[in-house]
Amino acid sequence: EDGIRDGTVTGVQTCALPICIAVAHVLLADCDAAVAEIAARLGPAAGWHLYDQADPVSVERLASVAEPVDVLVNNAGVVWRGPLLDTDPAVIRRVIAVDLVGVIELTRLLGRGMLARRGGVVINIGSQLAFSGAEGRAAYAAAKAGVSQFTRTTAVEWAPHGVRVNCIAPGRMLTRMTRDLLADPAEYARGLGRIPLGRYGVPEDVAHAALFLASDAAAYITGQTIVVDGGWLLA
Repeated sequence: EDGIRDGTVTGVQTCALPICIAVAHVLLADCDAAVAEIAARLGPAAGWHLYDQADPVSVERLASVAEPVDVLVNNAGVVWRGPLLDTDPAVIRRVIAVDLVGVIELTRLLGRGMLARRGGVVINIGSQLAFSGAEGRAAYAAAKAGVSQFTRTTAVEWAPHGVRVNCIAPGRMLTRMTRDLLADPAEYARGLGRIPLGRYGVPEDVAHAALFLASDAAAYITGQTIVVDGGWLLA
């Protein structure tokens, strides 16, 4: 859709690499056919699947292909930038469907197997905007706030079954999703001035956090949203 920015492929590629090194097999799922090239570059440990997170049938098909899953990273996401009063209701529904409803549904479907096996890890990708908000991104910020609360609630429900659920909330990242916004030198400088660590994030920052949460090093962590924003929320 015109105006909607999809950052999934960049995130899939970067998050998959360290996890691919650590586990036996990774299945990359995306709506962009470029995911096949990414899987090929990662080698025989990586497979791929095309799907649409806003389509319940497509999500069900992905779950049936992927099962069994030990670590689920819910990374699919789209963003729309524009005044709320000028936003088409169809765009709002699309953003909520991909960024929140699809996360819940895929987690529900793959979580069945995790609970039955009494073990597993779910890592949801949220956003710093769940806590700070931002002009022109009402639907996106609302969806990501929902992801953080979904993480907490599911973590409590599934902890007795040995399944951990956490969330990573990235701040300003240099990705395809932010490319147009940060192409404006004034916006780039304004945003950079808000970050105490003095740089924008890169996808690898999120990937390293995901690898930690997926590992036994985080065995006593569940229900948390880890903000990876260089200190933006502190400024």
